[in-house]
Amino acid sequence: MAPRALEALTGWAFDTFDTFEADGLERLELLHQVDNLASCRVAQKSRYDFDATLPAAPPSFPRDGHLHIRRTNA
Repeated sequence: MAPRALEALTGWAFDTFDTFEADGLERLELLHQVDNLASCRVAQKSRYDFDATLPAAPPSFPRDGHLHIRRTNA
C-alpha cells in the first residue's frame, strides 16, 4: 500500500507544480535512515533512484540516510 500512496503523491506533486513552466518542479527527493529497509523498498518500487548516502544530522536525523530522487521524466 505504501508504494501506491507514494506514487499517488508523486503524481499529484508533478501535476500540481507544472513541470513545463520555468519554475516548475524538476524532481522530488525522498530521505530515509539507512537501516529502514522497508522505506528503501518503497522508494525503489516507486521509481525513486538511489542517489547518495548522507551523514547523520542530529537531533532531527540521528543516523546516516539514503537519498532517493525521482525526476519528472521517470
